[in-house]
Amino acid sequence: MEPERISFPVEYPIKVVARAAADLRAQVDAAFLRHFGALAADSVTERASAGSNFVALTYVPVVQGEEQLRALHADLKQIEGVVMVL
Repeated sequence: MEPERISFPVEYPIKVVARAAADLRAQVDAAFLRHFGALAADSVTERASAGSNFVALTYVPVVQGEEQLRALHADLKQIEGVVMVL
């Protein structure tokens, strides 16, 4: 059985896990801005790890298609400290 395909456009949660750094949030925000335009403040959450060594940023943009997700993922991988994109 083939997995269900996503129907675009769709609100799609994207989590970025990275090493905590002073300018990390600004860099990740800039990547999302390039690909999705301005996001509402309530569509982004931030959570530090127990030891505050890592941070998880969750964004919920409206995604128009798979290529937009691929391009964002490529940009996020270029940011120093990003460990994982889910």
